[in-house]
Amino acid sequence: MKIQFWCHTLSQVIYIMRNPKDVLVSAYYHWSMTKLPKKPESLDQYFQWFLQGHVPYGSWFEHIRGWMSMRDRENVLLLSYEELQKDPRSTIEEICQFLGKKLNPEELDSVLKNSSFHVMKENKMSNSETLPETYVDKEFKITRKGIYED
Repeated sequence: MKIQFWCHTLSQVIYIMRNPKDVLVSAYYHWSMTKLPKKPESLDQYFQWFLQGHVPYGSWFEHIRGWMSMRDRENVLLLSYEELQKDPRSTIEEICQFLGKKLNPEELDSVLKNSSFHVMKENKMSNSETLPETYVDKEFKITRKGIYED
């Protein structure tokens, strides 16, 4: 007799949204630093492309609408970059609760330190410094300021 066990677990998804103004400015900066043939002539032109969804990855509005439609699912946690910046400790604690993990104070401090913008900016792997210069200018950095504006 063959016994099979089926285990069905839901994957957990953590999605961090960013406000459209910061996405617009950041994406404009990044696209301007690439060596792609089609570049916006100005921020105004890129703004029009952004509103129409004619930018890399498509419409920000449609993208966010899709994620917002899943916000009540038990396996989806939606956060905003702005709330993460305002109160990183509480946000990390919320993520831990969502994942069913308990961190002691030292572990929480370590997560806060190592997920800080400063540490990430210094990490060559998270800053795309490994991209060949055939695609981006030498000065290209994914992490620039790490701030948001109200």
